[in-house]
Amino acid sequence: MPCRGANRKSSVTGFDVIVVGAGPAGSEAARAAALSGLRTLLVEEHPTVGVPNHCTGKLSYHAFREFDLPRSLALNSISAAVFHSPGGAAVHVRRAMVDSYVVDRVMFDRWLVERAVDAGAEVATGVRIMAVARDGAGMTVRGERRPAGQTFEARCRLVIDAEGAAPRLPQMLGLALPRRHALGLQYQMRGIGGLTPDTPEMFFGDGIAPGFFAWMMPLGGDRARVGLCVDPRRTRRPPVWYLDRLLATHPAIRTRAAGAVVEQKVGGRIPLLTSQAPASGLGIMIAGDAAGQVKATSGGGIYYAMIAGRIAGDVAAGYVAGHRGAVAAYERGWRRRFGREVAFTAFGRRVINRLSDREIDLLLRMIADSPQIRASIEAAGDTQFQSRVFFPLLRGVAAAALRQPVLVPLVGRAFLLGMLAQV
Repeated sequence: MPCRGANRKSSVTGFDVIVVGAGPAGSEAARAAALSGLRTLLVEEHPTVGVPNHCTGKLSYHAFREFDLPRSLALNSISAAVFHSPGGAAVHVRRAMVDSYVVDRVMFDRWLVERAVDAGAEVATGVRIMAVARDGAGMTVRGERRPAGQTFEARCRLVIDAEGAAPRLPQMLGLALPRRHALGLQYQMRGIGGLTPDTPEMFFGDGIAPGFFAWMMPLGGDRARVGLCVDPRRTRRPPVWYLDRLLATHPAIRTRAAGAVVEQKVGGRIPLLTSQAPASGLGIMIAGDAAGQVKATSGGGIYYAMIAGRIAGDVAAGYVAGHRGAVAAYERGWRRRFGREVAFTAFGRRVINRLSDREIDLLLRMIADSPQIRASIEAAGDTQFQSRVFFPLLRGVAAAALRQPVLVPLVGRAFLLGMLAQV
């Protein structure tokens, strides 16, 4: 990725906006700011945009439509899913339309950065921002160029922080972002049998992926991304221990993965159960994983990151012009678009993590045995807006509980979840 205009000889370069991190949030923020006529610098700490890749790459069809993304970026389309319960039940659901696509994150991220450059943004790769400070005249960011270790320093009016799941800069400006992380590991594999091209599979159970779940995401043919996340507060074992055991012992995957070849391994962290603390402050707006703008139930956040980045870039011109209300406009904007989903899935993760394997097994078996419940999920389900399926599912579970009293505690917890999500 070319570095346009960011390596000038002057000791300190000035910009209107500096965006830290060239993922989906940062690229969309830089593009929107540049389209507003602001001199914008997009800084990426790695020498190559998109590398390393820490993501499954599942992206909602909403994102393709809203951000005018070319279908050439998609490796595969997703319309269905299989949920494997801890006790061995399998729930199959299928929507009448495409729900999402699987993208090559390296090519996807590069395409977004190129579009930001076309809009007028300048890009600096191999620059790690290590410090930020504010003064009466604006913001100063400092870092180093890799691998030479040369000092980097630049000034701006506004910093848009899109560092990712473990941001460093907000704390330097007094912004607290309390959260905890799930630890993830994923193998991209070739030679897996029995894959349905448009149907990922999820595996649940405290012994499979404590505090989260495992997945198998088909890429086409016999290739798939197989991974899981674990909550380190629920286990001392690393993700690799659980992933290798899943491939070797799970009845629904062990024979299909026998002889499969691992092409690539990636790992990373996902912010979970984040607080509702502001994602902005004087001179800074935080977007994407850095702000905890993810679905805690699944860890997905590319679409939300792109929305938040675009909103931050859109309001940046007002902030640079001296309108301090632009910071509040950013907060209102992203919360209006998807704040309820972030809150809903955070509560959802808490509720799910309180369920025993036996309760999860009962719930999934009930769904597997009920065509009516599956039909409601298929009609209302949207992996990007999970709250939409909650009340249809709750009605189905409540009806089943009248016939199976053991399910009554599940209904009570689910009802509590729904009430909290409305707050």
